[in-house]
Amino acid sequence: MSVSPWAKQDRCAEELGGEYVFSRKPNPALLAFPEMDEALIREETRNTLALCREHDCPVELILKDISTVRYRPERLTRWENIVMELVREDS
Repeated sequence: MSVSPWAKQDRCAEELGGEYVFSRKPNPALLAFPEMDEALIREETRNTLALCREHDCPVELILKDISTVRYRPERLTRWENIVMELVREDS
């Protein structure tokens, strides 16, 4: 089930339980700010992972609807590295 940046994640995780994949779409604006806020990316990702663990939800994180990365495509790679680091910690 798709979980947009504006969804109530806690409610989604609770209702989905372990029956469906929690398909999280993080807010793409996090890559469009003048400075990429890695702390905020970590906070939001940790929150998603914790909710899914609590409710036994399989989770996937899909970054989509990117309109700009401020001419710094390396931000996409950095986002992926941050998320994978947190996923490994959560395992």
